Amino acid sequence: MSIAINWTADFETGIDIIDEQHKRIFEYLHEIDHAIAQRSHELIEHVVKALIDYAISHNTFEESLMEKAGYPMLDAHHQVHEKFKERANAYAQRLRNGEDSLRVAREVRSDIGLWLTNHIKRDDQHYVKYVKKSIDRSFVGRMLGKFFG
Repeated sequence: MSIAINWTADFETGIDIIDEQHKRIFEYLHEIDHAIAQRSHELIEHVVKALIDYAISHNTFEESLMEKAGYPMLDAHHQVHEKFKERANAYAQRLRNGEDSLRVAREVRSDIGLWLTNHIKRDDQHYVKYVKKSIDRSFVGRMLGKFFG
């Protein structure tokens, strides 16, 4: 039996677009649980690949926000994301090589799931103040403040 990985306020960054993307990652983890319960190899392969693709594109998006914000630890954060990408792509390769999809899905669910949740709670919290400040200084942020502030 796997440990439940559910979205809670502990994961919130206060950056709506990032929080929505993080919530989607949690949804993918639940979809993997469902696929494992269904014992559907086709569904497992589809959901695992979708989770990996989504998480990698999310990391790229995060980095673009960090770069725009002038986040001083961008290079280090990028390296963490690159290690994740290698790790995640290794699971996708195992599925392509025909390894038992139930076993791979269980590993993805626990290993990648725990990695992502720890990363969101720990590493991602470091860039929040920089990105929030950058968003506040942006045109949209200034306009919202002007009209609604």
